[in-house]
Amino acid sequence: MTEARANPVLKLLDDQKIEQIHVASLRILQELGIKVDDADLRQQLSDLGCDVVGDRVKINPDLVGDVIANAKKHNRFTLTSRTGKKVEMNLETVVSHSSNAIPDIIDFETGECRRTNQDDVIATTRLMNQLDELDMPCALVYPNDLPAETNQLKQAELLIRYSTKPIYATASDPNTAKYLVELFNLFDGTDGRELIGLVGISPESPLYFPKAITDAMKIIISAGIPVSMLSAPLGGLSAPLSIAGGLAQVNAELLAFAVVSYVFNPETPLLYGPRLFFANMKTGCSILGLPETGIASAVGAQMALYYGFVSDLYGMCSTSCTYDTQSGYEKAINCLLPFLSGANYISGFGGLASLMVASYEQLVIDNEIYANVRKAAKGFAVNEDAFGFDVLASALKGGMFLAHPHTVKYLRNGEVFVPDLGFDSVWSDWVKKGKKDIQAVARERVNELLKKDEQESEPLSSELDKEITKIMENAAAEMLK
Repeated sequence: MTEARANPVLKLLDDQKIEQIHVASLRILQELGIKVDDADLRQQLSDLGCDVVGDRVKINPDLVGDVIANAKKHNRFTLTSRTGKKVEMNLETVVSHSSNAIPDIIDFETGECRRTNQDDVIATTRLMNQLDELDMPCALVYPNDLPAETNQLKQAELLIRYSTKPIYATASDPNTAKYLVELFNLFDGTDGRELIGLVGISPESPLYFPKAITDAMKIIISAGIPVSMLSAPLGGLSAPLSIAGGLAQVNAELLAFAVVSYVFNPETPLLYGPRLFFANMKTGCSILGLPETGIASAVGAQMALYYGFVSDLYGMCSTSCTYDTQSGYEKAINCLLPFLSGANYISGFGGLASLMVASYEQLVIDNEIYANVRKAAKGFAVNEDAFGFDVLASALKGGMFLAHPHTVKYLRNGEVFVPDLGFDSVWSDWVKKGKKDIQAVARERVNELLKKDEQESEPLSSELDKEITKIMENAAAEMLK
């Protein structure tokens, strides 16, 4: 894909309101604090000047300031896949990743919704290898046919085995974290560490850090693996329903995460990953296609820039359960808002029904949506050459715009978007092509891309295969007792 550059041209909130959210978050941390189960961690935080009252830790603003200042020193890093593909992570770049661990999928053969399995993890990963706009895969679906105890670890293993891109893994317990580190360490380079990916970790809302989570954090962060700090409350259920209140809580949870990370390893890169969602208050079900999803992500991009964190934001979210107008406009709006606000890392590929249903076709459609959004956010040149005085003068003398070198130059440079999937001709051509809707076109493309990946796939070396298998066998022996 063409490298995207962060270009914050939209500010939903002015600087004063961003500062107000920061101050409100500091108040939450200082007056209400966070619940920390681990007594040793509470003592470590106390040693750094925090007040400890029972199992709650009240974090002072000066410590938060020190942590933020330190984090700015570690906001540039490079991820390298097992096949050598690199993704640069810093405040200037914009990259993308898929949704994660979706429990159901629209079956590619029957069109029916069913439970997901490890074959779906493999197939969707292979498909994501071929999507030019997708920089990093998560395990798009949750393999329901595998044990819960080793599921997150197995997802990471399958990503390592089948992805040609850097990966995004998750960890919510110390055993998973321990073996994730072993898998990641297989890719240490001889001339410096090769980071094959990063790990997302989420505490519980509101303001709770269970011991299993802090133990997992300690293992991953101590190993120096970049971590996306995730906070994902539902407004009105696990956070205030007001957008400002939800954003202040999310920000407080992420700042608290950064403080805890500072205790374990102050040099580990951290990503700012707000996930403020809202529910249908009549049913209690999360509905991620609301414009508030994009609004919260856009402000999240502003908050990350305010602190100097690389941002990891949700974008292409939809509540729609099918390939329709609703899914299109919801995904486009919720992706465009954070993109224009300076996001560095945007998620959402492959999900429908508020991330409860995945789809092969939707992965391909989202690739096209993201390409459109990236083009819209890119801007265009305004200079003497771009004004095209010569081509205009030539045309007025009888020349042709179409054949002029200026036209050819700008066409080749991508001045005008050329869709890869979407229809870009006239009605009569659409009729000649069989009147196919976007799902039908995407379905054909899925078949093409899966076949292409099979032809281009680079299998693991026998030595690496044995090492991965050994780690997974040891993990199963310990975790499936």
